[in-house]
Amino acid sequence: MNSNIANMIDADARTLLESFVVENEDLERLEQLLGQFNIFEVIGAVRHELRHSDFLGYLLDPRQNHGLGDEFTRLLLQKALSMAGGMELPISLIDLDVWNLTEIEVSREWQNIDILLIDGTHRLAVIIENKIGSSEHSNQLQRYREIIDHHYPGWNVVGILLTPEGDMPTDDRYISLDYTTICKILESLTEKRASTLGGDVRTLMTHYTQMLRRHIVSESEIVELCRRIYKKHKQALDLIFEHRPNEQAAVIELVRSLIESDPALRLDRCAKTLIRFAPARWYEINEMSQGQGWTQSGQIMLFEVYAEPLKIVLWIGPGPVESRQKLMDMALNNNPPFRSQSKTLKQKWNSVFRKNLLSSKDSEDSHFEDLQERVEKAWRDFASLDLPKIMSTVEQTMG
Repeated sequence: MNSNIANMIDADARTLLESFVVENEDLERLEQLLGQFNIFEVIGAVRHELRHSDFLGYLLDPRQNHGLGDEFTRLLLQKALSMAGGMELPISLIDLDVWNLTEIEVSREWQNIDILLIDGTHRLAVIIENKIGSSEHSNQLQRYREIIDHHYPGWNVVGILLTPEGDMPTDDRYISLDYTTICKILESLTEKRASTLGGDVRTLMTHYTQMLRRHIVSESEIVELCRRIYKKHKQALDLIFEHRPNEQAAVIELVRSLIESDPALRLDRCAKTLIRFAPARWYEINEMSQGQGWTQSGQIMLFEVYAEPLKIVLWIGPGPVESRQKLMDMALNNNPPFRSQSKTLKQKWNSVFRKNLLSSKDSEDSHFEDLQERVEKAWRDFASLDLPKIMSTVEQTMG
């Protein structure tokens, strides 16, 4: 390369980086937020699943010295039940409202169950499986349910899968709960009980929710600042991204931009490593908007894009059984484009299409430009071959 051209490129790159760091109020605010002292960050608990379970177990135990009594326990269970959609539940919101839960016993890692709540008065057992940086394995949820059914026969059993982004449980008897919900409950409690909570407990709860918003949940000031900074300084950040070791976030952001650039598609609720979207026309079909306990849009069928490995999955989510069965029959009778993993309708979730945009081997590539080319090609194939057939079939069935 001609040395003059190389010098010009270096100068342009320097200018981009200087404009990124000089008088960048959003960047200064981001650094201010990230620079605040946080006890959970100091002790290395951010991605430590056991430490999250320890702290939540402490708050869920009415007998502990936090001063919350059974209030956090009640609010968490009420929120979980309200997000259960059409699941058949052994207890009701009214039960939780009138029951005294102060006799609940909390166990950690009993029979490998992350958090177990036992209320002998009401014959209630609550299984909470907590996943931060890992996923389910070895039929965990089913095994834990069988253990509880064996040790507490005839009891009211509630299963909860707690993850950063509300992942779907492999066992339909479990309720999906996300850390955004935990964060909101604790923030509300901290404000509501500000005058009655001890200062040390209030500080601990505040530090925990701050840590969640910085590192775990997707809807926060930090996330908004990051998106705004990226939009304004895209070229500078792309230059930085070229030299970073992990390309996962850049790839998921690329898919997000491909969806946003297509007027026929509409983004639904998204998270750090998960994108949800659907064709815009589906939002105009009344029967497609009767979903329960999934996203605020009420969509009963959504595409989800997962980061590792990068893939698209089409889900039938919770909602009216008649509508879900109609979609399930449609998928079973139209293969391709649909490829259902199950021949029967499950209680909450059925995947009816999946397509890899990158393989695990591709994801190991450290050059973003190469990954970008592969993702864009795979997306073009999906958008031109699979998506039109899926849209047409769904709209003929439901519209």
